[in-house]
Amino acid sequence: MTWERTRETDERTEWERDDGYARVALRETATGEWAVMLDRLEQAPEGEAYRHETVADREEAAEMAEAWRRANDG
Repeated sequence: MTWERTRETDERTEWERDDGYARVALRETATGEWAVMLDRLEQAPEGEAYRHETVADREEAAEMAEAWRRANDG
C-alpha cells in the first residue's frame, strides 16, 4: 500500500495509508525533542497497533517514521 502525506508544518508531519487504517506522525515536543507515533486501527488487515517513541532530533524522527511506514505497508 502507499502512504500519502496529509499534513506538513515545521513542527508536525503526518502520513495516512491509502486504505485509511494506519497513520504515522512526527511532531516536535515542548522540550524540543521529537515524538514519532504509529496508530493502526483494529480494522486493518494486520490488526490494531499503537507505537510512540521520542528521539533527539527531526532527522532521526523522519528516519523512524519512514521505517514504520515501510514496515506497515499492509
